[in-house]
Order: sequence, then C-alpha cells, then structure tokens
Amino acid sequence: MRVYLLLAAREVREPIPPVALRAARRAVGAAFPVPPDVVKAAEWTAPDGQAALLGWSNEPDEDLLPPTMIGGSGRRLGYCGYLAEPKKDGDLLLNEDDLGAAAAGLGGVFAAYRASEDGVEAATSMARVCPVYHAEAAGVRVVGSRSLLVHLVARAVETGVEEPEPDIAVELLHPIIRHGFFTNDDTPFRGVRALPAGSVLTAAPGRRTAIRPQPGTEVRRPRGKGRAQRESVRPLAEALVDSVAPLARHREPIALSLSGGRDSRLMAAVLKAAGVPFTGSTHGFADDPDVILATQVAAALGIEHHVNLTHPEGPRESVAVEHPFARAAHVVRMCEGMNSAYENVGRFRPYRMVPATSGSGGETLRGGFLYDQDDISPEKLKKRVHLIFHAAGPLLTADANALAAAGHRPWAELAETDAFDVLDKLYLYYRTGRWIVGSHSATLMNSPYYHPFFDNRVVREATALEPRWRRSEYPFYLLIRELAPQLAEIQPEGKRWRFDRERKPRLVGRRAWRARAVPPARGRTAAFNWRVSYDEGFRGLLLDQILDGPQSLFDVVDREALTTGVREHPKRWVKQLWHIYTMSVLLTGEWRTPSTDLPKVEIPIPR
Repeated sequence: MRVYLLLAAREVREPIPPVALRAARRAVGAAFPVPPDVVKAAEWTAPDGQAALLGWSNEPDEDLLPPTMIGGSGRRLGYCGYLAEPKKDGDLLLNEDDLGAAAAGLGGVFAAYRASEDGVEAATSMARVCPVYHAEAAGVRVVGSRSLLVHLVARAVETGVEEPEPDIAVELLHPIIRHGFFTNDDTPFRGVRALPAGSVLTAAPGRRTAIRPQPGTEVRRPRGKGRAQRESVRPLAEALVDSVAPLARHREPIALSLSGGRDSRLMAAVLKAAGVPFTGSTHGFADDPDVILATQVAAALGIEHHVNLTHPEGPRESVAVEHPFARAAHVVRMCEGMNSAYENVGRFRPYRMVPATSGSGGETLRGGFLYDQDDISPEKLKKRVHLIFHAAGPLLTADANALAAAGHRPWAELAETDAFDVLDKLYLYYRTGRWIVGSHSATLMNSPYYHPFFDNRVVREATALEPRWRRSEYPFYLLIRELAPQLAEIQPEGKRWRFDRERKPRLVGRRAWRARAVPPARGRTAAFNWRVSYDEGFRGLLLDQILDGPQSLFDVVDREALTTGVREHPKRWVKQLWHIYTMSVLLTGEWRTPSTDLPKVEIPIPR
C-alpha cells in the first residue's frame, strides 16, 4: 500500500509553512494503518518551497512493484494501485503536460499524484476505488490518498499545532447511517472532500484550485441482435482480457475468490481466456449454493479449487464472533469512518508477494443500481433515486433529512429525462467509488491485489454500453459465452439471468426453461449471516454503545425514533443499527489508539 500527500502554496512566493511538513510526518502514523516500523518514506520539495510531494509505502522492493516516487523532467510522480503497463504508463503520467488526458486512456486501477515547481496535480480513474482527497487551509492546498492525513495536515496549518485533534463533521454523517457509505463527496473530516471519479485537480501558486473532468466515453447502442450484439460487447471483452495482463507477470498462479455468483465466474472466464494460471477458493457452509456452484465452475474450467468450510466439523448451534466494538474500531481506522462495521474489512499482515483477485465490481457491467431493479417504470426508477438519498429517513433528524433532500435534488432533475443513466452513474460514483475504497485499501496493505472489473479501460468500455441493455444481463452473459463457453449453461447463484427470468415461456420451451432453475438454499446454515441474524443479546450490545455513547450522534440520529423503531421492528433496521453503532465508535475517538482485548460474542444459529 502506498500513501501520498501533495502540498501547494496558494500565493506566489509564499512557501509551504514548515508546520505542514512536520505535521505530515507525524500524521502519517495515525493515517497509515500499518505498523510504523514497516513504512518507508520519500519526499520531494520544489526549490522555491511552494510545492511538495510526500510518499510512504509498506511494500517490499520488488520488480513488480513501482518505487514510491518517480522523478524526471523537473517533476515527481507517485501513484496508488497499479497501472496496466507500469513503465510506459508511469512515464506518460510523469511527462505528459495534461495529466487528466494521460490518465483517461490508461488501464489499471490507480490514482496519480504529481508535483513540480509549477504546482501539484492529482487524478482519479473512472472507478475511483483509489481515492484522492483534498482540503485548503490558511493558504495551503492539501491533497492526498488518506482523508485523515489530509485533514490533520490542514488542521495543523490552520491551528499551528503539529498534532491536532480531528474535527468530525457530525452533520455530514447521515449517508453512512442510511447506507454504510457516502452518497456524495463528503468525508467525516471537516473541510475534506473526495475528488470526483475520472477527474483531475490542479493547484498552482497564484491560481485557484481547479477540478475538471477527464474526457468521457460516448454511449454505444447496439443496432440489431445476434451478431450485432456480440460485436457490441467485443471491445469490453478485449478490455477485460487486457486488464489481467498485470496478473500474468507474477510467477505463481493467481488466487481467485470464487463464488457461485455472476461476477467471480466472469473473472474466472477472463483469466482462462487470457491464459493466466489461477486457482479458486470458496468459503462457506457445505450446503451453501455458492459452494455447490463454484465447484461446478471450477470443474468446468479444470482449475484447482479449495473449499474452506465455515464449520468443517459439522453443524453448530452458534458462532463466536469478534466483539462489535473491536470490529467497529478496526473498520473505522482502516476505512477512515467511511464504511460501516457491517462490512468485512481485512487486517494488517506482513506483506507477501502473493497475487489475488476477485469478482468485485461486476455490478457496473450489469447496470449499477439497475441490476436489482425489477420495476423499470418511470415512477419506480425515480422512486429508487429518491430512496438512495432518503433511506432510513424515519431514524434521522429533520436537519439530516434536509441535507439529504439537497443532495437528491440535482439527481432527481436528471432522472426526469434519463433515470437509467442516473442509477448507473450513482452506483459507479458512490457505491463503487466510495463504498469499496476501505476494503480495497485493506487488501493492498498486505499483498498485490488486482481488481480487473475496476480497471479504468474496462469501466469506460462498460459504461459505453447502454445502461438499460446492461441491466438485462445479456451483455454479461455474452461475455461469458465469448470468453469461456463451457460456463454459459451453469446457472448463477440466487436468481436466473434477468433476460431468462423476464422471458418465461408460456408453452413452447417451458420444460427447458424449468431445467435452468438455480439451486435453492437448503439447510439451517445455507443462508445464515450472523451480521443480520443476531439475537436480542447482541442487539443489546449495539444499543448500549449507541445510547450511552457520544451524544453528538443524536444531532443526526433521532434518539426516540431509533429506540422505538428497534423495539417495535427489530428486523427492519438491522443494517442501520450497525451503521449507527459504527458512527458512535467513530465519535468516541477510541479507534485512534490500540484497542483493548474484548471477549468474543456467541450468536446462535436460528433453527
């Protein structure tokens, strides 16, 4: 994992104040969630002191990993994530005058940071899973890859204190409570915002900070069926095969997290088509359809497959889980308060050069928020847009709901003319671009992890296909048929392909249609998820922390509505209770210090 910070003075001939550099060196210990003894630092400051790039990494010195900082042509460059062709693409990002235009055409999953005597620049890729955060304080522009780092440095410049306390913008936390992630570009830290997807930021002395979009992609509508549709998805298929080229550089087989769902099987098809050696691993209960179908996929492809059973010794009456406070404190620190502890987020381990990948991000290829939208009437589509911003409204204060309404308004106006496009973009910008960031960062601190579905070129080719057509899942199915035909007839977990589900034959072909049914979940453990299937005792643990914790939380959460809602409808607000609990832990500040040992909690498996 690599962490970057850019600093630029706002006024000409006004150097960056020394407190900014000193604070950055201190703050990285709080913002970079790895042990300090594994971190290597690199710094560059312009001769006139008006711009600087600082970088830190816990990655080993390996040919397949880039240096923390690249220099040349009077510039310095660092990037998070990975580039499709590291040497060529890195040189392009370093030397091209227009950083945004250079970034737009590259493959990989990355964010770029560049500094020179003329100022600083940063660029995000289309998926934005490698984020850029920015703030301004007392004449200094602060840009970086960790929002807490940006915030603490900006606070130090503003206050003159080298180790300032964070200032949490409590009023901005309402999207986390609704969904467990931000549906805008806010962060929990006052004054810090995320740079939009596919954008470039420029900050030069004597000029205002400029944020502009990179060149976009024109939407292609398939004309005709059959061959015309196959031709329409071919550029995406080619981009997918190209996207796994970085994985092929490793000497050992790639470890793929394989489930019975759509996305990981397409990733398996891509790896197979590209000739990249890989193995599959599946985790779950023995009667889980994911385990059953993943085994079929692995057999069809002829790959080595490892099944890690949740309880290999047989049925259990309960599961022992980490105490929720310890879990939440870890998630807050790793994800900087921008994800709920409902999510499973990895922990630090010594870095290993063991490449891995998964099917994360495949929803973009299926229409974003449209992929699970059954009713596509204009009113229902607009209602879905409304829900994205107003979810869990009864649990929140009037002020929080007013902020949600303001965020919803511009998207509602766009939805009047093209709600399909709105739901597609909202998923890419926020569900992908904000929700996945924390868990993605957690994977990068331990090993080289690749996300081909988030590849910049793949996302551009996917969004070039009409959202309504992607929603049908037919382009997705065509990709599998193109890349690994032997997988085309293995049904996906959960539901049929949408195009198959929505074309149920009345007479002719009905028997064949029935034969394509997906396997149902059977047994007590097949669909068990302890995070939502917990008992009254675990619910009490969550509520005690919320009700007895920091009272500033109730500037956003309606205390009475919460207690009444959980008492009267204990199953309705299960995920929101996790989200609220996480925000309570964030506000305690205890996530910044090593957590004390807390006992595990037993959760019964429902009969």
